[in-house]
Amino acid sequence: MRFLFLFLFLFFSFQQNTWGENILTDFLIAKPSMPDPRFKETVIIMLYHNQETGAAGLVVNKPIETMLISELFKSGNITPPEKMIEKEITLYWGGPVEPEHIFFIHSSDYKSNNFILSNRDFTVTQEPEILFDIVKNKGPKEYIILSGIAAWEPGQLDSEMMQNNWDRKLNNYTSLFDNGKEMWSHLINSRDI
Repeated sequence: MRFLFLFLFLFFSFQQNTWGENILTDFLIAKPSMPDPRFKETVIIMLYHNQETGAAGLVVNKPIETMLISELFKSGNITPPEKMIEKEITLYWGGPVEPEHIFFIHSSDYKSNNFILSNRDFTVTQEPEILFDIVKNKGPKEYIILSGIAAWEPGQLDSEMMQNNWDRKLNNYTSLFDNGKEMWSHLINSRDI
């Protein structure tokens, strides 16, 4: 009987922590007790979370560097267009895995052909074409550029959630694109979903 109770508890706990089709409607929020200093006060948009492949998301509130967009082209060995408008951008830390990979989260006024996830407010993509459109003033109205991704093995994030390191919150924040300074404190103090 005790085994059945434990099985049912773990099954329902896992089901409650797994995101479904509407994954972009929720954030993963580091709790104040987060033991991993890399994730202290982080807000993450989840890209996927399931039993087969584990979980992955992008930290959206940790700016790491301000640079000229031409420097981003150079660091990625991408030849910039001849006629470009130089812009200052902020590069965000998307997570500790694969820091050489660049991701973009942008407002829905810009249409990406190859996106990872999208909803009515924003789109997540790795499509480099967005950089060319940004320097030609044809890009999205709002965007953030991220280096790296946060990723977990199957069951790892579920275990961390059961250890009370993370919370899941409704994406009711006014804007992803305001530099994220108040995002964590706003969400951690908002009502649980």
